[in-house]
Amino acid sequence: MMYKVKKKFGVGRLIIKEQNHMKCTVCKENAVISLKRHNLKLCEKHFREHILCQTERVIKHFNMFKKDDSILLAVSGGKDSLGLWLILKELGFNVKALHIIMPFGEYSDKSLEMVKSCATKLNEDPIIIEANEYLEIDFFKALKIYKKPICSFCGKIKRYILSIYANKNSYNVISTGHNLDDETAFLLGNVLHWHTEYLNKQGPILESNQFMPRKVKPLIRITDEEMKFFADISKIGYVEEKCPHSRYAKSIFFKEILNEIDDQMPGTKAFFYLQYIKNIKGVFFQESNEKLKGCKICQYQTYNDDICFLCNIKSKMKRTENEH
Repeated sequence: MMYKVKKKFGVGRLIIKEQNHMKCTVCKENAVISLKRHNLKLCEKHFREHILCQTERVIKHFNMFKKDDSILLAVSGGKDSLGLWLILKELGFNVKALHIIMPFGEYSDKSLEMVKSCATKLNEDPIIIEANEYLEIDFFKALKIYKKPICSFCGKIKRYILSIYANKNSYNVISTGHNLDDETAFLLGNVLHWHTEYLNKQGPILESNQFMPRKVKPLIRITDEEMKFFADISKIGYVEEKCPHSRYAKSIFFKEILNEIDDQMPGTKAFFYLQYIKNIKGVFFQESNEKLKGCKICQYQTYNDDICFLCNIKSKMKRTENEH
């Protein structure tokens, strides 16, 4: 059976089965997937090898981490982070998964269920952190004070927890499951609005400093579709629904636009992102002049201010409670 991409603009593209007589480029057995940008048709075995090879290639090329590094992997319950967990285990890296429970009801319950299911499959014991309890806040009350989109706040909260936990427990690398589609969508959005402060930081590696470990993205050469197929043939259960709070996220629209372009010109997404990293980022976007500090309360990194965004929110919440 051949897995072929069916385009459906505005809803997302699906992988469907279609009868075929195509042969694997490597072994000449029946192929199950066609990768146009690589000009490859692969059977299940060689597709899995391809995904592992692409991930290992990125890790080595960018010198992300080595076998003796202690890696903390953020797992959400989605196909990318759970798939990366399996990949890093198969490649022999020293990885520990951390799942952050956000207060999003049924969606969060299902995400936790998928993480636990994958952990059982891998014979691993993940770290589970409940965000409100760990940070001693009410997420939605804090969001009202933050006064920015919920996705922005959720991302900042997760990065905070990952960094604080990694520092306290001697992990020298934090890894996330951001794939090629994620990165190109972020890049397109930041270029369209010339968010130079984000363009400067966007890349497969964010180097460590005195307040946080190195952060890496090993899946930058792999697409949404490829990771979905990898998870499916690896029999990894994952949350397929989007977060209920992400329905208005611009990144979803940017992904659809980029998929339309890539359908017409295969490989454009990879070229767009990888050429930006290689030829543009370091030339046009220099290091920020903002002064990096450690929060005087929790030691999380902050720019210019004496306290970080979270401690600032907690302080405002406490003042509000005292006034009432």
